[in-house]
Amino acid sequence: MKPAAKRPRQPRMVIEERREQVLDAALRLLNRGGFSAVTMEAVSRELELAKPRIYAAYPGVEPLLLALLDRERERAIATLTDAMPAFDSDAEFDDILVGAATNLLHAVAADPDSWRPLLLPADDAPQQVRDNFEAGRQFALAQLRALLEWGATTRPDFADLDLELTAMSLLVVGEQGARLLLAAPDEFTAERFGRFTRSLLNLMSPNA
Repeated sequence: MKPAAKRPRQPRMVIEERREQVLDAALRLLNRGGFSAVTMEAVSRELELAKPRIYAAYPGVEPLLLALLDRERERAIATLTDAMPAFDSDAEFDDILVGAATNLLHAVAADPDSWRPLLLPADDAPQQVRDNFEAGRQFALAQLRALLEWGATTRPDFADLDLELTAMSLLVVGEQGARLLLAAPDEFTAERFGRFTRSLLNLMSPNA
């Protein structure tokens, strides 16, 4: 009987790199099987690493998941910030909003695994997931409100608009657009959503 083949030893990494590698593996497991699929044993198998190396990065599954959720929240907020074009005197409100919507959907399409736990949380998602999602929502809502307040200075048709309710409505539409893209990326593209956003803005125009 032949002895079992030994797994090739992976080179040692600095701890920051190892933690990122472990978080990436945990994210893959989460997207495949929900939060219950993320265990230290499963991460060890996913990376083909001995469990002591996994525990050296994170002392247990709870701190591992908390670190993963914090990372994905920060990535989402950074993406929302980058998606919003600058408000300047040469910019048109409609172009900025359409650009922001299109940029965001492109970012979701480029990295669906990072967005799926936030936008389509598994049934066994802990409260931390909902808290992180709400933090991202509030940040996006503030961005939209600021954009609408700026737009109100250039568009007379915004004079009687309830900016708070408009920002909330745009946020809900954007979230649904992102969920549709995750579910059917070939059908609900960023470009399609951008055209839809511009159509809505045209309907709001008194000259439409």
